[in-house]
Amino acid sequence: MHNKANWDNYLYFLRVARLGSLSAASKSLQVNHSTVLRRINSLEEKLEARLFERLNSGYVLTQSGKEILSRVDHIEGEFLAIERTISGRDIRYEGKIKLSTTDTLGEYWLPPYVKKFKELQPGIQLDIDIRTDYTDLTKREADIALVAVNRHPEYVVGKSLAPIRLKLYATREYIQTHGKPTSHEQLAEHRILILNERLGRIGFNEWLKNLVPKSAIALSCNMLTTLYHYTHQGLGIAPLPTYVGDQDKDLVAVLDVPEKFHHKIWMLTHPDLRNTMRIKAFMQFMYNETAVKGKSASR
Repeated sequence: MHNKANWDNYLYFLRVARLGSLSAASKSLQVNHSTVLRRINSLEEKLEARLFERLNSGYVLTQSGKEILSRVDHIEGEFLAIERTISGRDIRYEGKIKLSTTDTLGEYWLPPYVKKFKELQPGIQLDIDIRTDYTDLTKREADIALVAVNRHPEYVVGKSLAPIRLKLYATREYIQTHGKPTSHEQLAEHRILILNERLGRIGFNEWLKNLVPKSAIALSCNMLTTLYHYTHQGLGIAPLPTYVGDQDKDLVAVLDVPEKFHHKIWMLTHPDLRNTMRIKAFMQFMYNETAVKGKSASR
């Protein structure tokens, strides 16, 4: 144990220890499987200790691995805090912003704003990460998160940009064939498309799932963009944000989703980064464009 182990190797160790597999760790770190394996092997060689048992079910910590984890777990937070502090002092209108957002926001709502922002700030590169899972801003998984939630962690700062209104949509062809429901109760007589459990218990989805019998649910999936494409094919009636459904001339809004299930678009960042010039520039731009010009997700 006389050779020094690179801190990056400990970062890979932490991800594998927490997630339990090389594939999950590689996805989290956005590197390939072999890179994670090489880093783990290198750390074990440097420490002259076996840190994981390689099982068919995944990677399980050995006793040595558990001892290492107990010592380095808190260090990651310190290193990331240092990175955020240094990044927060950046005064240039250039560099990269890693932006995390959802599939529908990233594909249907955000692009016009990105186009205009790049015209104003060509020196700032946007790295857009489309995801359906939680983005941990404390671990620098993103600099800014655009999320469709009504609640967010207390440690982040940000602003609400626009409302997300939801309606139930179907194609004109589907309505011609199956009729148009005039009440929520009549949805039981139709083919319904919903989100599956991978997105969690989303309010509007749970409402719709409980409203109709199981026999009425024709399809479920884990992304709203996928739900949209199947709706566009005429498979049934699905809940969609109006900024998605209203843009498609082949879709018709058949019924409203109750307002209590509507969401807001929030723009969030870590407090250590809010004074970074490129972060501040993007957040101020988005706030001005949505609030002052009245461009909202309800359009």
